[in-house]
Amino acid sequence: MQTFQVEALPFSLKSLKPEQKSTQVSETALATVAMIYQPDCSWCKKQGQTLAKAFESCQGTLNLALVGAKGNSRQLKQELKHYHKDMPAFKADRRFLRLIGGYQASPTTLIFDASGELIAKRRGFIAKDKLAEALAILSHGDCQI
Repeated sequence: MQTFQVEALPFSLKSLKPEQKSTQVSETALATVAMIYQPDCSWCKKQGQTLAKAFESCQGTLNLALVGAKGNSRQLKQELKHYHKDMPAFKADRRFLRLIGGYQASPTTLIFDASGELIAKRRGFIAKDKLAEALAILSHGDCQI
């Protein structure tokens, strides 16, 4: 079982992609952007297109991950066909949701700094230009989408 771990936060999540051999999120001290998605969320899929481009362009400069919620593992795995096939994906649990202060809408974007501290939580869809700007800032200009 793979787990999602950000060094400074005491949580781990079960991978929705057990075939993945490793997860970038726990292996490097980089800023992490995680998007909470749920089944049948059209705005999640739309934001996922931008995250897919970022995943391709920003490897080594940022960690990107998906966190599924409000669905069982089968439903959440089925939704992964709408996202980049290699992006790490995990299932939220109650402890994780408590630690991030819950969420009210999907997509919800979580931004952790390189030390694992949650520095931003943005509810709802983020336009491509705004998300690109945030990713560029987090990566010190190394991530351009």
